[in-house]
Order: sequence, then C-alpha cells, then structure tokens
Amino acid sequence: MSSSSLIQEMTTTLRTSKGQLDVVNQQLSHLERQEKIAQVTTKELDSYPNDDVWRSCGKAFVLQKKNEYIKDLNHDENLLKDQKKALEIKQNYLKTTVEKTVDGLKAVLNQQQQQQKK
Repeated sequence: MSSSSLIQEMTTTLRTSKGQLDVVNQQLSHLERQEKIAQVTTKELDSYPNDDVWRSCGKAFVLQKKNEYIKDLNHDENLLKDQKKALEIKQNYLKTTVEKTVDGLKAVLNQQQQQQKK
C-alpha cells in the first residue's frame, strides 16, 4: 500500500472516529442531564407531605402514589447509569482510536519526510 493511500485511509478513520466521539459526548451529556432531572425530581417529591402526586403523561396528568413515582424514577436512574457506563466505554475506545490514529499519521508523515530528505 502506498503511503498516500495509507495516509488517506488513516485520515478517513480519524475523521470517522472523531465524528463518532462527538456523538457519544453529546449522548453522555444528554444522559447526565436526564439523570440530574430524575435526581432533582425525586428530591422534590420526597419533600412533599402528601401521598399522591399528579404525574405528567403527554398532555394529560395521572394521579399516582408518590412512592410508586419515586420507585419509577429510581428505576429510570439505574437504566440511565447503565447506558452511561456503556457510552463511557465506547468513549474511551474512540478516544484511544483517535490517539492511535494521530500517532500513526505522525509516524507515517515523519517517515515520508525522512525519505524525501535522502
């Protein structure tokens, strides 16, 4: 494989990995916001003295036991944590891929420059 096609392939890989990394970072930010909303909502519900609360359901509201709603929120939080963990693994993989690709590109370019000096 010629060095120019290798550089082109590595550049494409780098561009793709960076794009995927940006998407993963956005997804992680979104999950963190959702997790924070669930935590704040749970804390707010705990401060209410009554046992029943109105829960939003699209354009309507449904009367629900406060304990059930808190249980649902805790379940959602656990799901978000699992999704976040999986995305963090993917993020780490993509960061490593980007770093290795950049290092590889630098090595190929340095090698190419040294060959041109000869």
